[in-house]
Amino acid sequence: MDRKVATPLREKNRSCSPNSIRQVRGVVFDMDGTLTLPTLDFAEMKRQLKLPPSSDIWVSVQAMSGEDKEKSMVIIEEMLDEANRRLRLQPGVLDVLHFLAQRGLGKALLTWNSEKNVRVFVEHVKQLCASTAEKYPLFAQQPLFSQVITGEFQPCKPDPAPFLHVCEVWSMDPRDVVMVGDDRVDMMCGRGAGAGYGLLANEHNAVGHAEHADHIITSLHDLIPLLFETTI
Repeated sequence: MDRKVATPLREKNRSCSPNSIRQVRGVVFDMDGTLTLPTLDFAEMKRQLKLPPSSDIWVSVQAMSGEDKEKSMVIIEEMLDEANRRLRLQPGVLDVLHFLAQRGLGKALLTWNSEKNVRVFVEHVKQLCASTAEKYPLFAQQPLFSQVITGEFQPCKPDPAPFLHVCEVWSMDPRDVVMVGDDRVDMMCGRGAGAGYGLLANEHNAVGHAEHADHIITSLHDLIPLLFETTI
């Protein structure tokens, strides 16, 4: 399948993709590395978890049981906490979320991070929204995300179950909803649900994950022309 940066997703999928998007009605975002700048050292996480470099962390951990799984979750949580202390938003987060709010579209957060760390992220974004209320007035009238799915939801991605749950709550066909993330598990989750899926590429994931994406964007601002054939 050909992949282009910021090519209209609806047009491309109509002709090329088995997951045909008829009309974009909602967007589901990954958090770490997608709405935030990448801070997690996944190579180091795999080293501490004693996993092969080519493995998927969450697929591997979910397959564990008993004490091995408990110890692995402690390692992951500690590294996630450290990443949260260095939290920085991806450029364009507020612009894109406000644009979707203006269009009346669904916005969901789907992450395998913990509820505690997601609360830190959401509060950080709310503080920025409060300081820029004139530019982003809708954030004072509605929640940032109508749904937030964390790692406590089981099964978690790459299983499509959490994505399908979001669509069910929204009463939307998955083909009308897009998954945006920076990792292979995000793409697998979207594909498994029958949705469109796009990869936010960076220096860490450009090799190895891109082949799993319908489309590749290099900034969140690229998402708007990709989906709606307009700019912000």
